[in-house]
Order: sequence, then C-alpha cells, then structure tokens
Amino acid sequence: MKRIKLFATCCLLVLAFASCEDEVLNLTDPGTPNSSAFLSTENELEVALVGIYEELNYVNATPFPQVLDHATDLGFSRGNVAETATVTTGGLTSTNGIVTGFWGNFYRGIQRANTLLANMDRAKENTQPERFDEIRAEALFLRSLFYSYLIELYGDVPFHNEITVSSEDALPRTPKSEIVANIISDLEIAVELLPLTPAETGRTSATTANLLIARIALYNGDYTLAAQKAQTVMNAGITLANDYESLFTAGGINEPEVLLSLQYVTGVKVHGLAVRQGTRFGGWCQFVPAQQTLDTYETVNGLPIDEDPTFDPANPFENRDPRLKASIAVPGEVWTGHIIETHSDSLATWKIENGVKSERVYNPNSTNPAGVTIVDPISGNEFSSGGANRFVSFTGYFWKKFSDEPTLNQETGLWAGAAEHPVILMRATEALLIYAEAKIEANQIDQSVLDAINAVRERAYNGSGITYPAVTTTDQGELRKIVRRERKVEFADEGLRLFDIRRWGVADKLMNTTLFGSPANGFSKIGGDLGFVPSIDEDGFVVYAGAPSQPRVEKGNLDYRELEVRVFNPNRDYLWPIPDAEIQAAASSGLEIPQNPNY
Repeated sequence: MKRIKLFATCCLLVLAFASCEDEVLNLTDPGTPNSSAFLSTENELEVALVGIYEELNYVNATPFPQVLDHATDLGFSRGNVAETATVTTGGLTSTNGIVTGFWGNFYRGIQRANTLLANMDRAKENTQPERFDEIRAEALFLRSLFYSYLIELYGDVPFHNEITVSSEDALPRTPKSEIVANIISDLEIAVELLPLTPAETGRTSATTANLLIARIALYNGDYTLAAQKAQTVMNAGITLANDYESLFTAGGINEPEVLLSLQYVTGVKVHGLAVRQGTRFGGWCQFVPAQQTLDTYETVNGLPIDEDPTFDPANPFENRDPRLKASIAVPGEVWTGHIIETHSDSLATWKIENGVKSERVYNPNSTNPAGVTIVDPISGNEFSSGGANRFVSFTGYFWKKFSDEPTLNQETGLWAGAAEHPVILMRATEALLIYAEAKIEANQIDQSVLDAINAVRERAYNGSGITYPAVTTTDQGELRKIVRRERKVEFADEGLRLFDIRRWGVADKLMNTTLFGSPANGFSKIGGDLGFVPSIDEDGFVVYAGAPSQPRVEKGNLDYRELEVRVFNPNRDYLWPIPDAEIQAAASSGLEIPQNPNY
C-alpha cells in the first residue's frame, strides 16, 4: 500500500497546483508551482516527480497506448473515440484534438522534468544522496520517454532541456537524429543511477531505461545498439509471467516482467478503458479488434491460417495461438459472467455463475432494431430490445486486455468507466523481440535469435496443453515475417503498432483498405458453405478478395461486415501534423516552424 498512498497524496498535491492547460510548449507549465522556495525538500522533489509521471496518464477517458493502437489496423473505433477514426479515414489536421493532445501533454511532461532538473539542487542537502540521484535519473528517463513518443509521432520537433518561460523561448524544430542522440545520452546516465528493477510499482528502473534505449535504437535503425541493450535487459534475470492472459489483469501488474505501468487510484485518477472496450454487460464496445487482427493469429502448428491445411474456416477460433483467446473475447465464449452472443437476433443469452448456466437474460449486445420482441424458446421469457438499438461490437469481438472483467461484471460495485485498472507501458518481453528483430535486420542470424523468439512463443503456450511451435528457420525473409507477426499478436492493444507499421514502411498498404468485422451470424456461410480463407501477404496484409461482404445492417446476415474505408496518404500520413497552435505561437515571436509535408 505504500506506493498507492504515496501516489494518491502526491497526485492530489499536483492537481492542486494545476489551474489551466495550454498545448503550446513555450508557456510556463501551469502544473508547476511558481514559488522559488518549492523543491527544497525530498518530499517536494517526490511531489514534482509524480507530477511528471502524471503526464504519462494522458487520457481522453482512455489511456494513450490504446488510443494509438486504434489509429492502426488493429482495431475499430466506434464513435471516433479520441478522434482515432479521424486518423484512420485520412482526415487528420493540425487542429484535431488527438494531434494537440499528445503534443500538449507530453511537452508539459518535458517542461515539468526540466523544472525539476533545473531546481532540484535546492533540496540536495535535505535529501538522501541515493534518492536524490534516483529522482534525477527518473526525471531524465521520463523526459526521454516523452521525446521518444513525440519524434515518432511528429518527426523533427522542438527540443529543449531547459525551462521555457515565455513566447520568446520558442524553438525551431530539431532534427530527429539529434534528439535521439540526446535522449539516449540521458538514458545512459539514468541507467547508472537507477536500481536494476523498479523499486515500486509504476516507477522506472535501470532495466526499463535500457529497454527504452533498445526501443529507440530499433526504431531508428541502430541495430547494433538495439541488440546490445536488449541483451542487457535479457541478462537482467527477469522471468516472464507464467500466464500471458493474467498479465493484463489487475493482479498481473506485480509480475517482474512489467517494467513500467500507468497507475490509477479511485478518487484521484481513473480511466475509461474498460467501458470503452467492454461488452454491453458493463461497457460500450467502442474500441474493438478488427477481423484482420483475428486472422493474423497463427494456428497451433505455427502457420498463418492461409498456409495451414488443417485450419477450419467454419470454426476459425479453434486450434489457434493461445494469445488469441487470451487477448480477445470471441462469440460463444464465457466472459463478464455471460456467454458472449453477438448474433444480431440473439436477444437472450445465458448468465454463468460458478461455471454453470444459471439464468436466461436479455442480451444487450444484440443489434436488433428498436421494438423487436421475441419469446425465448429456451426459457419461455419474452425479451424486447426496449426501443434501443444496442449496436453490438461492430466487429463481433472484444478486447480482454486491460478491460477489467470483474468490474464489467459488476462484481466490484464500481462503474467500469471509472477504472483504476493499471495499464502496461513497457514489459521485458519486448527486449526479446527487439533483440531478434535487430539481429535479423543486421543479418546476424544465429541460435540466439531463434531462442529469443521461441521464449516468447513458449510462454504464450504455457498451460495450454499444446507444445508450442518452435521457430527453426534461419532464412532472413521468413524470420522477418515471423518476428513482425509476433510483435503484432504479442503486443496487440499495448500501443506499439503505430510505430511498427510506420518504421516498416507498410502503413500505406495496411491502412488503405476496408476494415472488416465478423459475419454477424457466424461463419456457417463464409467458412462452412464457401470454405473461404483470406490470404496473408509478406507484409501481414490480410486480403479478402472474393469474400461476400456488405455494410453493417441492423439485422445482420452471414457476410463479413464492412466497417470503415481506411485512407492513408503515403506522402503525408507517416507523420502527424505539428499543431497549428504551436506554429502560430512561434510566428508571434518571429520564428517560422515548418509544417509536416502535405498538411
């Protein structure tokens, strides 16, 4: 409880300091006290540090990693949550909230880090020396983390490692490569000062800093450094959790594998991810997985579904990589205390208690039009849609990850829209796949590459009763496809996909297509009668050529559901635009900041 109490106390103090917000980076941070006496004690340093961590909790009712993932091919955003659909349909502008929100929050985090680093010497004599160094290192790490997101989202951005206090401090855009060199240098300092593993849940460590260096190096093509730092993380003695699915529950946050997480506390800071992702039994099913994502998971034979003759398209969820059902709730499965029925005519379903069907209940996931009433042939009860079109998860699927099933099931008595369920930002598994990818891209393929990939796959199958399909090929092209597929399924709904498809140069293919949902009434036609299996190319692009499909209708049928026509301009959309407010603020001080191309 020590960490929770400290977090809550510090967050309340931080919130007391905050009075307004502004997306423009060159204004005094409104979340920072102006008193010259502040930052004179160890406790005040802790308060200021938590204020920096707080900017990672950038939410628009939803934690930012999931916002990023639903701006990719992974999922569908019903209702344009956090303006993610604006991104996926090619309508992004320099004034959109998703553009200004990430920019403003992360630059506020940078400003807070700069304020702490510039003034913390005031408290040096009043702070334990070891803790003083750790606070400095944590601030350096967080500032680097903010910049790592900014440069991947926007490219060249203004770089400042000192306090900005007025519009006269506006800075030009700094080349991305220069920022990379600076933040890696800061992270190397942090590595020397931090403990090897997180001292408290939610805080960083030397291992986390090494993992961030590895990630930044991989993203920017320094495969030697990426492999070296990933190897350092792999040698830190961190064991992977035994059970993949449990990692993303409230209890999983204490697993050693979790190196950095977003922490929430009821009454202080909460989020709405569970309600965004959950079924109508407690949620709104707004962020949901796409059919293309379901079709990415391999069979238990370690093959894509279009390459495995044993794959049964009429029963597409059987004999698949266990991470599919660990990450995603599928029709017919028991989740949130009910059998998940997404058929458009299923106005009733079973409530499950202690593993037993206990009661036939109204199924709010049904998509029947207003006013439809049926007599349930099983219970004899009459069920009506009650004049409300419920709009089932348009894709037919739901994310389990971070969706806080007990709260959605109302076991806690809390509303899922005010969840304190933690969200993972970084975990040690990433080092294994960074190492493998870096060695593959450098064409330095040896047994250690296969061992790294197989360690991830072995854990995925742990407890399934199925021997995991070990990777044995040493062909560079095949391994490239495998490691990219591994990253997609291992980290689905964890916020890494946008940067992957950009750096691989495949976003313009994956994001110029029609996004599909499952057939509303199951796979009896597509998989059974037609025996249709989509094809998957070398870039992981799932092709549904010849498959019957149509836009979603109230009374669903047996065709794939066409959900959204995706648009991606390769001459523009590999970067987000610089916020217009930032360009205008710089212009007022006589500085011209160029916009990214074609915005």
